[in-house]
Amino acid sequence: MQYERLVKWASEIWEERCPDREYVAIWASAECSNKIAQNQIKVGRKLRGKARYQGYELLDCDVVVPISDYGSRGKSTVLMSSAGAYTFHFSVEDEEPFEVIYVSSYFDDDVQDLTAIALLPEDKLDTWAAFEFACARAVRPRIRRRRDVYIIGGTDAFFDPTVEWSDVILPSDLKEELLEDMEAFFTKGVDIYRQLKLAPFRKLLLAGVPGTGKTMLCAAMAKLAIEQKRIVVYVSGSDRDGASFEKIQRALQAVTAAHYPVLLIVEELDAYLHDDDKARVLNVLDGVESPNNPQGALLLATTNYPEVIDERIAKRPGRLDRIFVIPTIQDDHHAEQMLRHYMADQWKEEHLDVVSQLVGQPGAFVRESALHARMLAAHSHSTEVTLELLQQSIDSLLRQIRSSGDFMSQRRPIGLNTASKKSNSRSPLMPRR
Repeated sequence: MQYERLVKWASEIWEERCPDREYVAIWASAECSNKIAQNQIKVGRKLRGKARYQGYELLDCDVVVPISDYGSRGKSTVLMSSAGAYTFHFSVEDEEPFEVIYVSSYFDDDVQDLTAIALLPEDKLDTWAAFEFACARAVRPRIRRRRDVYIIGGTDAFFDPTVEWSDVILPSDLKEELLEDMEAFFTKGVDIYRQLKLAPFRKLLLAGVPGTGKTMLCAAMAKLAIEQKRIVVYVSGSDRDGASFEKIQRALQAVTAAHYPVLLIVEELDAYLHDDDKARVLNVLDGVESPNNPQGALLLATTNYPEVIDERIAKRPGRLDRIFVIPTIQDDHHAEQMLRHYMADQWKEEHLDVVSQLVGQPGAFVRESALHARMLAAHSHSTEVTLELLQQSIDSLLRQIRSSGDFMSQRRPIGLNTASKKSNSRSPLMPRR
């Protein structure tokens, strides 16, 4: 196990540097090796127990290769999470100075999830805990009113909340219920949570097959939140790191630090429910790691595959407060509304003839049918989209869907074995023998 190699190496270094001093080995915060924290926490920083931080030195470690991630911090690109070995130095008034041997590393090559251990005198745990807290605060995403949307794990290009609520086409009762739930929470619900001595954190899940408009709905709800002077925190799984719990953790830290009500958006929640991350997500949904923002935080999560979100999440009260099923097109009225929207000024009354063919399809099907029909018209230098062109577009899209289905059902499995790996179980404080 990687943590055993780290402790063994650190123990040997301790014997060389502090041979006459007892130590304990503990699990440590990976944020202590984050380059942002190391750059921001200055020598001389006051800590708990009349202690001061006196800097660090990088150590050569034969079981860890130093490596850093990078990302955006304000307008700059900076080094962030890092693997490596360090000695952190501390002084204490009227006492002998002490140091902490610290190592952070990745468990394996497939998961970018740092683990860290530290060796230190047992009577200095309070000082070390204060230092870890200072590192966490330094790394925590900064939320100030200067921005409306904060992206965790990507750039602003990953999410653009410009969709008007009037452009969202859903059954009217569902659309009204969603809006009422969000507004009721922020205007009245936050106070009720406080009265019950609960962290004001509400959790909604939007479930539905791909193409029903969940992303568009998130963007529209985000725009409404911004108009009400709320902050939007969006977790993106679209960068090179993918869907990792570390992103959710950073988002929760940002929500907690915000001095404004927050709408937290996590799309494709099922993507985060893999391996050991599933238990950690459950802790968040159970309230164990819920953000305690006094102004209130509303989680808006989505999934294309509700069957992946098992009964432990979907059916246990409190983990998800409400589950809204975003349906495919339900009836002719719903289909007509959507087709009129995407045909815009190209709409003709004769287009009503295809409406019944759209029932049962996701909204993305209607959008693509309309867009393709308009492009067919433009290609033929026509100034209008005839019923014939619209029908041609629908037929073409249906053939494409059928062909894709046939291909996917017949193709042979390819690729590497993706069986999940079991992670190491964690052990308590380990005193030196």
